[in-house]
Amino acid sequence: MQRTEIINKTKLFELIEFILSDSKTEFYESYSEMEKELIRIKDLTEFKDYFQKGISEGKTQFGFGIYNPETKGKFSISKMKLNPKYCNGKTFRYRIDGWAIIFIHLDLQNDKNNIECNVSVNSKTRAENWKSTNPEFGNPELWEWKIIESNARKIISRLKKNTQQKV
Repeated sequence: MQRTEIINKTKLFELIEFILSDSKTEFYESYSEMEKELIRIKDLTEFKDYFQKGISEGKTQFGFGIYNPETKGKFSISKMKLNPKYCNGKTFRYRIDGWAIIFIHLDLQNDKNNIECNVSVNSKTRAENWKSTNPEFGNPELWEWKIIESNARKIISRLKKNTQQKV
């Protein structure tokens, strides 16, 4: 399940506030900066600070993952090795892993007020088909797929309400 829309910064903040309004939601950057800890964002103020800092540093792509413990399954943070030859001497970074993490990818589209926002999540079928490729993610059967699909639909519905144009 996925959806991509163009939204402005105000509408993005409304979407993030909606996501974070569920106190059980855990909202992480999907990949850490190289050789830094992974950041968990707990409220809209932290998100705005993170987003503004990224923009001031020239970032145009942002990735986040949403995990809710009531969806069960195996959620983990793993350390990835990097080849220092291609990463300015850096040797690792962290990422979030799990079959049913809802991902949000933001692309600033050459304009920090014109943001391409993609929401995506694996389906149970896709997870089953790929489980041998990523055994470290655990058994897809452990996830509460009805809750995951419901949560993803709510986020996508909110995204559609805040859209400027569908991509």
